[in-house]
Amino acid sequence: MATLDDLFREFLSTIEPSEAAVTRAKTAHEDLRKDLEKDETYGPYVARTLLSGSYGRHTAIQHIKDVDVIIQTTFTKEILREKKREDESEQRCLLRLTQEAIRRTGRVASTRQRRRSIYVKLPEEINDLGEPSPELTMDIVPVLIQTDKDEDPMTIADKELVGWYDTYPITQLADSRERNKRSSVIGTRHSYKPVVKMFKAWKQAHFRSTKTPKGFVLECLAARYHDPEASTWIEAIHGLFQSICDKWPDPDRLTDVPEVPDISNLSSVSIPIAKEPEDARKVLRKVHQHLLLVEQAMEESKSDLAKSAKTLQRVFGEDCDIVCFPLPEDDSVSSEDSHDNMGSVKSSPFVVGSRSNVREAPPFGNV
Repeated sequence: MATLDDLFREFLSTIEPSEAAVTRAKTAHEDLRKDLEKDETYGPYVARTLLSGSYGRHTAIQHIKDVDVIIQTTFTKEILREKKREDESEQRCLLRLTQEAIRRTGRVASTRQRRRSIYVKLPEEINDLGEPSPELTMDIVPVLIQTDKDEDPMTIADKELVGWYDTYPITQLADSRERNKRSSVIGTRHSYKPVVKMFKAWKQAHFRSTKTPKGFVLECLAARYHDPEASTWIEAIHGLFQSICDKWPDPDRLTDVPEVPDISNLSSVSIPIAKEPEDARKVLRKVHQHLLLVEQAMEESKSDLAKSAKTLQRVFGEDCDIVCFPLPEDDSVSSEDSHDNMGSVKSSPFVVGSRSNVREAPPFGNV
């Protein structure tokens, strides 16, 4: 008979990036990074490039829409002062030099400066079925090395492009990886990164494409408030929601925007949950509401798995064009019988909306 953990495992398989999305993103960022390193003018100042963001931390879901790339440069503030134009700050000069180098690669459809990065839009691709691939963009973030390319902090421009501050891209990646290793194993997976992905899917189900809450904010919340000792997926989600509700027990009384620590243990920066107090209240109210639904689903699962799954659809979505939690199809099919000895799915005992042949997650962790 299928279990609630089986349903969560199936849910995770539906929100993982597709193999095609992973392949496209991998090819795009690798080619661009190589070209920047070989550029005659910009390349001599490139110490290393590395992946960052949710793609780099392997916490992206569904279609990979953007890839963050850190360019560790050996530019100094003195060199930038020499190279900058009369009306430029050092920070804008760094962005201009990076943008010019990106354009010289000939690999991008368009670029523009964003706060402290270069936004890159890639040309549209047509897949084997003659269909356009989902849009893929990149954020190219140039930083200055303070001591060594293997050590944080790095120096990054502020949002106004008039000052500098410390950033911790290496420890963000390392802390996320180590946090996952320290989390409990549920089934065959450490629990932290899957919980982050489910939290992001929760956002897709209820906030769609709105900017609040941002994916990075959800990752920071999960890093701070996840339960590293949870033994089941429902306990892991319950632990996360419960801890957030314990921290902010009455969203309606919030007068200021709450903050959460950055995912890097070295960083002293705190990240605001939203821009405005009312936006933060909306997010936290939803967590409170869904904590009650998760607790209801936990109780229902003891006697009626289908009823429990339907309650969880109210938490994680029931529109399978966006995201949805699966329902058990045939309780007579055991979770053990549905997998071969290698762990591959033979025939899915679940219904996921109108979708069929739900795939296993691709090997995303090695890209």
